[in-house]
Amino acid sequence: MLFNEAPYKFEVIYNFYLKFVSEILVYIRNFILYIGVWLIGYLCVCCVVYRRYARKLPTRIRGALGAKRVLLVIAHPDDECMFFGPTIFRLCEQGAEVYILCLSNGNFEGKGSQRRKELWEACQHLGVPDTNICLITDSRLLDSPKAQWPVPIIAKLIEHRLEAFDIDTLVTFDRGGISSHPNHSAVFYAVAYMFVEKNMPQKCSVYTLDSVNILRKYLGFLDLPLSFVLSSKRYFLRWTESRRVTRAMKRHKSQMVWFRYLYIMFSRYMVINTLRKINLADIELELEVDD
Repeated sequence: MLFNEAPYKFEVIYNFYLKFVSEILVYIRNFILYIGVWLIGYLCVCCVVYRRYARKLPTRIRGALGAKRVLLVIAHPDDECMFFGPTIFRLCEQGAEVYILCLSNGNFEGKGSQRRKELWEACQHLGVPDTNICLITDSRLLDSPKAQWPVPIIAKLIEHRLEAFDIDTLVTFDRGGISSHPNHSAVFYAVAYMFVEKNMPQKCSVYTLDSVNILRKYLGFLDLPLSFVLSSKRYFLRWTESRRVTRAMKRHKSQMVWFRYLYIMFSRYMVINTLRKINLADIELELEVDD
């Protein structure tokens, strides 16, 4: 009797196993189909936003800050291309006078003199005149993720350039520094210091470049809809325009290792910049969060 029941039990278990596997396969198929439909829909939204915004809007109103004389403060040579390329390109195209203050010569690998030359060549590609570039060589501002840059010194350097060039708009990193590099964040804290000490000229508007999570950071063109919804100040580049920023980045030959090419291909910062206007109230709120 027990011997006759064994094949029956085996058949029940086998049928249950087949049913279970088939249900799993159906679930996986439906999941892949759902993801596929979602991705196709998102791609369509990206194309619509690109065609309606990035391609068709007149240059004079495409993300305009209303700036006439702009100071961009960066930490290292190549920051201007890796992170701020769309902003620089569009501001120059809109007729703004763009000045760049670079706080170190990027001598982390002993290539400071070469990187200085590369900065000038890259800025020329972006449309920034040679006379509008200032590079600081100061032993207190070493290019190193371990270096603690003195905030008051940076603030003094920025303040001097704001006055000397009669700047009406300042653009720099936010607290996250895009790549979480301490040198980038130090620039933000210097700007915060200027606000707290009331050394920021009242006529000067201050904008910081948004740091985003790593997924959005490497979405490239696909981050367009999110950038459009989440930020009111944004600079997008057409495909042909982004190639100019890419050519400028490639002037930094000392930095063009294999992962830089991947960055150029996938980073949103090569085609999209979203900016946030900040004031003293914003600074105080962010400093409270730090505490």
